[in-house]
Amino acid sequence: MPQWSIDWETGSSYEWNRRNGAHEHTWTINTSLFRLGLTTNVELRFQLDESATLASQKLYGGISNASVGTKIKVFEGSKGLPKTAFLGTILLPGSSQSHYLPKHIGVQSHLLFENNITEFFSIGYDIGVEWSGETHRPDIFFGAGLNFQPTDRWCFFIESYNRFNSEKQEDWARPGHRSHFNCMGETGVSYIVIPRLQLNMYNDICFNEPFKYVNLGVGMAWLLH
Repeated sequence: MPQWSIDWETGSSYEWNRRNGAHEHTWTINTSLFRLGLTTNVELRFQLDESATLASQKLYGGISNASVGTKIKVFEGSKGLPKTAFLGTILLPGSSQSHYLPKHIGVQSHLLFENNITEFFSIGYDIGVEWSGETHRPDIFFGAGLNFQPTDRWCFFIESYNRFNSEKQEDWARPGHRSHFNCMGETGVSYIVIPRLQLNMYNDICFNEPFKYVNLGVGMAWLLH
């Protein structure tokens, strides 16, 4: 990311969730991620999301995510070795009245890798540790994705992102059960309108209960400065 440049990534989404006996409709009214390039290799990140949820005939809303973090380019990639970057995030807690934010500070730490396979295809993979502040033990995160870019403007992607916790979690399984794993998938497409503006749309599913969860979203990334 260019030094001192500012990038704004924003969008909205709709989530339908009936996992583990839940019956929820959640609208992310706005998600905003601001990225500031300190150097060509280091950026600061600040994210703030606002959501509303309808659950069991009860409607509530508020800030659903507040975080600060950094992304650091570690290695540019060479001779088959992947591009490597570090992504660190601090999840900010909310008050006792918050419906979404954790009660304690959370931490996410990831290593991101990317390899170009051909002129059109690339793969990305990600390993990390996440602690939301709500569980006794952190989640181990692992994901992988395939990107297809047939032109300079269009990009199509499919990925799987998964979490493991050494303590079985109730909300990762069907009612009456617990699971160590939460397995998710995503497909999407992005389009570069002009060099400073990119549009995207995506769809998430849950492999634990594939017919009881869907998340649809649209967004844009705008290089402001």
